[in-house]
Amino acid sequence: MTAKQYLTNTKKYIAEQSELFVGIGVVAGLVIIIGIIMLVIHANGPHIVYQPTKACDLLTPTKAEDLLGDKVYSADANKPQITDNVATSKCSYTDENANGMKIAAVAVRSAINDQGDTQNKSDFATKKKASGMQAVAGIGSSAFFDPATGQLNILSGHRWLIVNYGLASSPQSNSLQDDIDLAHKIM
Repeated sequence: MTAKQYLTNTKKYIAEQSELFVGIGVVAGLVIIIGIIMLVIHANGPHIVYQPTKACDLLTPTKAEDLLGDKVYSADANKPQITDNVATSKCSYTDENANGMKIAAVAVRSAINDQGDTQNKSDFATKKKASGMQAVAGIGSSAFFDPATGQLNILSGHRWLIVNYGLASSPQSNSLQDDIDLAHKIM
């Protein structure tokens, strides 16, 4: 077969199979586009299904003033920080009393997707089983008090809340009832 015949046969084959080549080209193009979209989505972090809670939306200055008095000072940022499949936000206020300063604080660890929800539940259960934790009924789906830190931990929906109300210099002296009162104000 001469080069001219080979070229003629190749052109004829391509003409006969043009629909097949166009179809393969379209499929290849779609696969490339889907791949690019997946890379962009993956590069932008985890998929957010549940919007994270801003702690200062729960513990507002007005609610803090109800507990601490007319003049309160805010100490934490409100913007949730996403790590893996959870977002953490903190909010705290102190009163103006230099001697015996009181604090009202809440930290919220929000699941942003189902993996984060599973992680929250697992980590919460592990912490709840630790030595010295006291189970608390009637708040959220599950709750416990850590007397060593004076913190009430609450699992509610896709969120793990940690509330703390009492003396800033001596958190272990904080009462469970004070923390429960704060929890009822913010939930």
